[in-house]
Amino acid sequence: GLGYLQPRRSATNLVLLAEKPDLAGLLDLMIVDALESASPDDTLNTLERLANTAESEDLLAVINAPEMRRRLFVILGASPFLAGLLCRASHYLRRLLVGKDLLRSKNGSQMIQQLRELIPDGSDFSFLQQQLRRYKRREILRIGGRDLCDLADLTQTTAELSDLAGACLDRAIEICSALLQQEYGPPQVVEQEGDEPYEPRFCVLGMGKFGGRELNFSSDIDLVYLYSSERGETLGVENERGEIKNRIEVHPYFVKLAEMVTRAIGQVTEDGFVFRVDCNLRPEGSRGEMAISLRGAEVYYESWGQSWERAAMLKARPIAGSKELGERVIRTLTPFIYRRYLDYGMVEDIKTMKQKIDRNLSRAREGEVNLKLGWGGIREIEFFVQALQLIYAGKNVHLRERNTLKALELLRREELIGDGECRNLSEAYVFLRAVEHRLQMVQERQTHNLPKKEEDMELLARRCGFSEVDGFTRTLARHRENVHAIYRDLFFTSEEKIKEEIRPEVNFLFDPNADSDLVKDLLAEKGFRNVEGAYENLVVLRRGGSAAFLTERARRMLERIAPLLLQEVLDSPEPEMALTNLERFLSALRARYSFYALLAENHEILKLLINLFGTSLFLSRIFIQHPEILDALVSRHYAVINKDKERLREDISDHFSRAHDYEEKLDALRRYRNEEFLRIALHDLSGRLGQAEGTGQLSMLAEVCLEQAVELAREELRPRFGIPMCQDDNGHEREAAFAIVGMGKLGGRELTYHSDLDIIFIYEADGTNRPDSSTDSERFRELTNHQYFSRLAQRIISILTLQTREGVVYK
Repeated sequence: GLGYLQPRRSATNLVLLAEKPDLAGLLDLMIVDALESASPDDTLNTLERLANTAESEDLLAVINAPEMRRRLFVILGASPFLAGLLCRASHYLRRLLVGKDLLRSKNGSQMIQQLRELIPDGSDFSFLQQQLRRYKRREILRIGGRDLCDLADLTQTTAELSDLAGACLDRAIEICSALLQQEYGPPQVVEQEGDEPYEPRFCVLGMGKFGGRELNFSSDIDLVYLYSSERGETLGVENERGEIKNRIEVHPYFVKLAEMVTRAIGQVTEDGFVFRVDCNLRPEGSRGEMAISLRGAEVYYESWGQSWERAAMLKARPIAGSKELGERVIRTLTPFIYRRYLDYGMVEDIKTMKQKIDRNLSRAREGEVNLKLGWGGIREIEFFVQALQLIYAGKNVHLRERNTLKALELLRREELIGDGECRNLSEAYVFLRAVEHRLQMVQERQTHNLPKKEEDMELLARRCGFSEVDGFTRTLARHRENVHAIYRDLFFTSEEKIKEEIRPEVNFLFDPNADSDLVKDLLAEKGFRNVEGAYENLVVLRRGGSAAFLTERARRMLERIAPLLLQEVLDSPEPEMALTNLERFLSALRARYSFYALLAENHEILKLLINLFGTSLFLSRIFIQHPEILDALVSRHYAVINKDKERLREDISDHFSRAHDYEEKLDALRRYRNEEFLRIALHDLSGRLGQAEGTGQLSMLAEVCLEQAVELAREELRPRFGIPMCQDDNGHEREAAFAIVGMGKLGGRELTYHSDLDIIFIYEADGTNRPDSSTDSERFRELTNHQYFSRLAQRIISILTLQTREGVVYK
């Protein structure tokens, strides 16, 4: 009646505990406190075992201290695996509770230092394996105990588990490298004939949860082994006759090192394993070499890298070995991982990956109970985050974050998800991962499935802090429903909305079996004067575009959005003009699948675009010449109707921060002007901007572009001509002032879309230039201020009017 489910076994445990003189007087306390644990029966059963293995003074010290006793019982009742570790060696209890190791957090640096003391240089391979496994057991007991006793939150727990794996890998590399060099000598690389030889570097990339510092209690660690260069060989070793033997090329040397490290960590011995190792995310998967050179990795990903590999590399993190080489690998692969455009095509790719998982789960009948892969599970949160990162992080470097919870907060901060979505996904992620940990801590098994037996579910609920199973299942259901609703809104809603929005008349026009005469009559009724030409264009749209330039993948996406495009054409002010401009725009896009995907996922942008095509030939021409501006339309900056000058300056600075030389800055200025020009025009066309507001926005845009042109021109003149100087009224030397005066419509802040800029340059003429810290002393040439500012004015005009691939800024 006290709450023990196995009263006979628990009574036996109490009888045996009563035989211990030091504990007999504490039975009442133990009986009551055990009831607060997840499994009172398991708590007493393990306590009785522990009384036979632990030092009696240590156990007595713990039982006599209420807080220590409570924490011990929490561990014993929640995790048979951790309880078994405590019973395995007497010093574990002393270290954990009496020595207060449970209260201490550790970072990777502290762990690697402890491992170097535990496994000294010169250790052999079997000693390395043994000590790594013993250290892991000791640390997993500390980390797991802290988690169960609420001494660490999810982020701290997963970070420490990840740091533990990283420290073990680091020490394994150090010892294995030394052992291999005893056999083959150190590796040496000579890049080109005549170069000094150097020792190549080796690193381990952690992928998936390991890369995100999100390991769970029974995670595989996903690894990719890389080395810096394969142009060399080992020096070999001397035999007893003084001859050099065992020289091998660098590539097989590092393959051996990777295989040796993998065995050190993942091989099952009498002491178990440290972590299960999975190397299938390496180039070519299980068929590929265990280690690959930096150049080999670059060629592989550039030539054969697939969408799922891009998603996998989002979390790649240098874990062990040469961190410098690891960071270099990440920098080298950045163009593969992150596209310079908004890559909406990844939504479809990730959706396909998840559907494949769902089909496999359905066959295994696990979808409803699998916390990781199932409906509303951890993987849906991860896929949601990864999809948005792959779409936006190519252009927004602030979103490049490996950790899921941190990435969610960054997406919220960049206004790509709402506060509610961020909160719901973050809370669900923490809850689901906590439940996952409780499942895996039972017997250190890699499981993500909820138990099927009612009594096991009751135990799980208690391990998760719930007094009864109904509260647990309701909370779980709420989190899963929230996750799946947000996931579905990103991956499926656009397709459903297209079907819902299409009117019957548009479906009729797209029906390949519809009578052609009736179709032409409807086109004429909708305002098309050249009916035959419109019908031919319609047939092309029905077929999914022109076969001349579309890939099969792009054609399928165009087929999906074509009915909505046509419907918007029919609703535009000038359907014939809209259709003509749409044709030209699609031809300019050619086979760029990501742009079709962007339109499929952003219906409001699609509608704005077609409205523009049916309203303004001038603005349509800008879009057709620069289809990449489509990216900017989905930016949060585009939603702002009225921008003040400070906001415009911030935005143009952001554009320039990604430009590295003069030519790139010229293009950045033109791209920015075109994007802002269209932002103003689209808000104007939609009626959200009044006439005075529109001309004011166009005028401020011109002013900010002029400011940037002046700064860019000064930067270009400074290395050779320094800065112009003059004297003030007191005879003190100062930099000469320069100003641009706007005339006409610019002066009155009344610019229109077709206005030129009428400007006058004014400067202080008296004085000469002086070199400054950025001036090249050998190239410096002295000029009068008149000469300097004449050159400056010419350079400003050139910056504004020079025709580049992005067009001109102003005339």
